[in-house]
Amino acid sequence: MVGTPFAKIHWQENLEAPSSDRVLLLSPIEGTVAKDTAGLPAKKLFTGDNKMHAKTEGHLWHCYMDKGEIPMALRQKWTKFSTLRKAVEDYYSKRNVEVKEA
Repeated sequence: MVGTPFAKIHWQENLEAPSSDRVLLLSPIEGTVAKDTAGLPAKKLFTGDNKMHAKTEGHLWHCYMDKGEIPMALRQKWTKFSTLRKAVEDYYSKRNVEVKEA
């Protein structure tokens, strides 16, 4: 059956495209306290109820939050999701915050 038109159609129907809106969860690194941009403790900032989204429009990725604004350092566009995620992880690691994909 390999190589028949039926096999091609069946394979294409089960192929899932990556999402164009990916959710990133921000939470304090275990055993640490999250810091704000001034380096002061920020216990209320990362409670888990506010999610960051990475969304693609055309060929460029950008970030937005459910509530509030994206930090100035992350207000840019990326050509690959992996590059965006690395920038977000680098930014938040300095603030004792880990980034996980939902």
